[in-house]
Amino acid sequence: MLLQRYGALLAGAFFVLALTVSNAQVSLPVDFESGATTESFTDFDGGTAAVVANPAPDAFNSSETVGKIVRNGGMVWAGSLLQLDAPLDFSEENSIRMKVWSPRQGVRVKLKLEGPVEMSFEVDQWNVTQGGWEEMHWNFTGVLPMTFDRLVFMFDFETTGDGSDQSTFYFDDIEQVDASGGLAQMDLPVTFEDEAMDLTTYDFWGNASQVVVDPTNPDNHVVEVVKMPIAVGWSGTMIGTVEGFANPVPFTEEEQMVSIRVWTPEAGTPILLKAEMIGNPFYTETIQYSTQAGWETLEFNFGNELPGTPELEVNFPHQLLVIFFGFGDEGVEGGTTYYFDNVYFGQGPVVGVEDAQVAAPALYPNPLRQGQPLMGSGFGQQTEALILDAMGRTAWSGTLDRNGTDLGLERGAYTVLFEGPSGLHRQRLLIR
Repeated sequence: MLLQRYGALLAGAFFVLALTVSNAQVSLPVDFESGATTESFTDFDGGTAAVVANPAPDAFNSSETVGKIVRNGGMVWAGSLLQLDAPLDFSEENSIRMKVWSPRQGVRVKLKLEGPVEMSFEVDQWNVTQGGWEEMHWNFTGVLPMTFDRLVFMFDFETTGDGSDQSTFYFDDIEQVDASGGLAQMDLPVTFEDEAMDLTTYDFWGNASQVVVDPTNPDNHVVEVVKMPIAVGWSGTMIGTVEGFANPVPFTEEEQMVSIRVWTPEAGTPILLKAEMIGNPFYTETIQYSTQAGWETLEFNFGNELPGTPELEVNFPHQLLVIFFGFGDEGVEGGTTYYFDNVYFGQGPVVGVEDAQVAAPALYPNPLRQGQPLMGSGFGQQTEALILDAMGRTAWSGTLDRNGTDLGLERGAYTVLFEGPSGLHRQRLLIR
């Protein structure tokens, strides 16, 4: 089935490179200020790596020198690799962290581990920021320690580069880290308010998620999920990391329901929830549809599995829950934003005002990515708005639609004045 394709992102060999590897060996961390040079890389099949001056230094990455890979013809897996001076030990630090600069959003970046024998392990991630530095993580939980001593970089995997700026990528500060930061493993129920819990989520095939302030309630935190333009119909978000919950979902013959508070931009949005085991083919899927635009709590009954998929095996430990917003729908221009919160086994708490849609008027996402539509809540279908830049000049004026308006504005800080039920509202807006 299509959903099973994303398992390749978590583990498994794809291919093993057959080439002569550079004798120049390095060790992590790599910051390109010393140690690693252009000669440290071994290029293959149309990828060319070099150590160069940082083309776009900013507050997030002010390094003088960075790594660069240009894709120009060759194969769809073209890239370059670093030979490490010793095999990597993932027994405690299970993640590779790296800063990435890409000319485009939604680029598939594959990091692959190889060893002296014909074994490999690879993980994919998709970048979120267009034309700016961002930090990305690749979780290698489950990798055999001291097995792999080559780190392979494949940007824009499964495409053929043309050597242009659109096929040029930069990277820096490659580190091996404990992805959890020493925080407790996620466990049910999850409200995304516990600062002692690792609230990391894991995306695949075109989703991008992060914990943010609830755009309709500044005292609450939720997960924002953006289904990017490049997303496929089965792009999804794992509620947690690939390590799953600290304890399995406690399914029984009588209790098989999970409730999740969700926000969707329109009624009728298909939302699939999948329960699965780690390293085992057992899984079950069930689907629900939003009944309104805005917040609501949906109950996912795993005793009512999606037709054609396996029934729930309650005697096996299901440690993973994966949510698929807009299931079956590919990404659209500008992307689509969803939110979720309060993941409970059984019935969750009654939030109260969410279903009545009486939250204060608000515009979101905020910060807003350049090219992403601005949405809203707490007012009618449309409202008149005036947007001022940092100098107080009019940058945009017109009608905002609560389901999304393309502003076409440059990056920067703005002030939005808009009409709500109780009069004029003012909100700061950051576009990045």
